[in-house]
Amino acid sequence: MSAKGGDVGGSLDSEKSRDIRSTNITAARAVADVVRTSLGPRGMDKMIQDNKGRVLITNDGATILKQMEVIHPTAKMLVEISKAQDIEAGDGTTSVVVIAGALLKACSELLNRGIHPAAISDGFDVALKKATEIIQGMGVPVDLNDEEVLIQNCVTCLSSKVVSANSDVLAPMAVRSVMRIINKDDTNVDLNNIKVSMKLGGTVDDSEMIDGLCFTDNKVSHFAGGPTRVANAKIALIQFCLSAPKTDLENNVVVNDYTAMDRILKEERKYIVALVKKIVATGCNVLLIQKSILRDAVNDLALHFLAKKNIMVIKDIERNDVDFICKTINAIPVPHIDQLTKDKLGNAALVEEVSAGSDKKIVKVTGCPAQSKTVSILVRGSNQLVLEEAERSLHDALCVVRALVKNRRLVPGGAAVEMEVSQKLQAYSREIFGTDSYCVRQYGESLELIPYTLAENAGLDPISFVTELRNKHIQGHKNDGLNIKKNRIMDMLSDNVY
Repeated sequence: MSAKGGDVGGSLDSEKSRDIRSTNITAARAVADVVRTSLGPRGMDKMIQDNKGRVLITNDGATILKQMEVIHPTAKMLVEISKAQDIEAGDGTTSVVVIAGALLKACSELLNRGIHPAAISDGFDVALKKATEIIQGMGVPVDLNDEEVLIQNCVTCLSSKVVSANSDVLAPMAVRSVMRIINKDDTNVDLNNIKVSMKLGGTVDDSEMIDGLCFTDNKVSHFAGGPTRVANAKIALIQFCLSAPKTDLENNVVVNDYTAMDRILKEERKYIVALVKKIVATGCNVLLIQKSILRDAVNDLALHFLAKKNIMVIKDIERNDVDFICKTINAIPVPHIDQLTKDKLGNAALVEEVSAGSDKKIVKVTGCPAQSKTVSILVRGSNQLVLEEAERSLHDALCVVRALVKNRRLVPGGAAVEMEVSQKLQAYSREIFGTDSYCVRQYGESLELIPYTLAENAGLDPISFVTELRNKHIQGHKNDGLNIKKNRIMDMLSDNVY
């Protein structure tokens, strides 16, 4: 009797663990199915509304998943996969989730055949090693001096974005920005050296790369006719208030007569004059003031005296931008007036305020020291939705160029790699034995979901296109893929799809 009870308990535990696994797989695949329709140049854009009622339109996998409120822990892992892909590679955030969903479906089928999860994991490791070998064999070396190839690679990345029509502007900008901040022998790119600013107004085609700094939200003080253009600029970045000192505690000063009031104002004036004199003595003619928690970090009297001395004042510099600004103009931030000396100043050939449309202004700082390996990009857009999507797409393009600097090889696009790996793995599965053979075959078959989805999203017949593409790869045409814009299968490398 007890033996039978043990058997029943064991079978219940086994059934329970099987149910948990299938629930986990179902939840993760549901997330993959959500983003699958946005894959490829003809993929659908998603319109998402956040808690605050803001609307977002994008087809970037990482952005879509970031906005979704995913509760299931296994489904959350797919969100993390997409986030990791966005940080490491920039592009392919949708593909990586689609492939993960396809592999989980393969796991489900293998589990139903009675194969143990540990055996499936080992089999997938075998498939992964073989797939990596195949991809490396397909790689074509790329020369970083060949700007045209790099630009074409960014165009492929941007082809599936909302702003794909503007790829002829954004792609060269991404390539030239990265090339500007690296040395020939570098094997990595610090994208913190590229500052992307957004300014509403104009179109995406009005976006530009600036070899220096660009301030969009900071306002030049026009108080008392201060300068808006300074050549041969000596720039100071200060982190203290240009106003009379205040006590730490909140207090009130009660003034009973005008004489006492006059004395207070005179003392304030004397204090501010002394500050301005010290600034003038350093030779500074452009003053950047870090954003402060105090509302009156710069009072009108200080602006008046600075304007009289022809010193341009740019207020509200963000704390996060201080490091980038100092690196670009070769300046040292100054926390107190007594520490402001000539050697702390940065240099630039020109600082000027220019028009950016109807009543909008931006400040450009150009002609910065040659050793500064930084660059700024000003992204424009006719509305906030387009502007934000252009900025996200540019980030992806910059990451693609960074990936090429890290590993200077290219593979064909249009699902050519996925189909080649799929066919080679299925052939390889027939050369090995045991459960690994089943796992490797399923792994290979899963990768066919990418060309299938590309064709399906483009409104083509996915079965006939995938079958034809499979036959091409079996015949040895390893660079053949789906050209969605021309609705046919062709050599991706000759068609510049990377």
